[in-house]
Formats: sequence, C-alpha cells, structure tokens
Amino acid sequence: MLKDNLKKARMNAGLTQKETAKQLGVVQQQYARWEQGQRNPKIEVLDKLADIFNTTTDALKGRDDGLEDIITILRSYDPTEEEKADIQALVVSYFKDRR
Repeated sequence: MLKDNLKKARMNAGLTQKETAKQLGVVQQQYARWEQGQRNPKIEVLDKLADIFNTTTDALKGRDDGLEDIITILRSYDPTEEEKADIQALVVSYFKDRR
C-alpha cells in the first residue's frame, strides 16, 4: 500500500520520480524501488516525502481517516494564525449545531 500511496502522492504533487529523488538527495532508481515496493524508505525519508508531497506520513502509510483532503485544502491557502483560529471556531460551531 505504501508504494501505491507514494506514487499517487507524487503524481498529485505534479512531480516526476527524478524530481522527487533530487529533492531527497537520492538517485531516481532508489526512489523507483520504493514506488515498486522492492524496498521501503526509512522513517526520516518518509517524513521528507510527506513534506515534499504536502501530506502526512500516516496518509502515505495508508492510515488516512479521510480528513487528509480537508487538511490539504487548508494548507494550500497557508492560513494565518488568526484564520486558523477562525476556521477552528467554525468547525466547532458546525458540529455543535449538528448534535
């Protein structure tokens, strides 16, 4: 599952294997082995991949609870601390009203 998630995240980020490998400081063949499931990256590398792909290590490992899409949208707008507080208040209010 990790191999499939790596490829999906890379493609969603609009990167090639070569571009991803360069950002990690490894050769493209090494990165390709991870996507093919022949090897698994070390946790430190997985952390870097999550940063590169703007996701989480849990999502890459397949432990996504479905909220990753919402988080990705929020991150794409790079909200200020004040905006984060406003969004948090909206979410809390939304769920309070529904229950």
